[in-house]
Amino acid sequence: MSFKKFFIAFVLFFAMFGLSASAFAKESHKSVPEVLKEVDAKIQVVLDAIPAGDPQQIASLIKDVAENASELSANYKFEFERDKVVLKMKKARELAKKSDFAGAEKEIKDAREGFANLKKYM
Repeated sequence: MSFKKFFIAFVLFFAMFGLSASAFAKESHKSVPEVLKEVDAKIQVVLDAIPAGDPQQIASLIKDVAENASELSANYKFEFERDKVVLKMKKARELAKKSDFAGAEKEIKDAREGFANLKKYM
């Protein structure tokens, strides 16, 4: 094997090794109670923003809550119940886009209660 072939094989090996190391890196996960506290705080921000009456801002805040809630994971039953609560957030977002703030607020409060009840499924 010539030096050139050896060098190319050596470079390719370490290039692939570098890519695979980053692919298998362990992600840092937050605990479920921490994420639930963050979600509750973000829901409070949404509820505080409703009197301002800006549909796009409220919809954006609701989307942020739903994305944060997607980090929640414990077991099958927990995730099933989480998905039901996230659907309430989606409905609230749709209502906020239509400027139905009373309906959105009701859905958000129901979702807040649903997130609080998720603790019993852990």
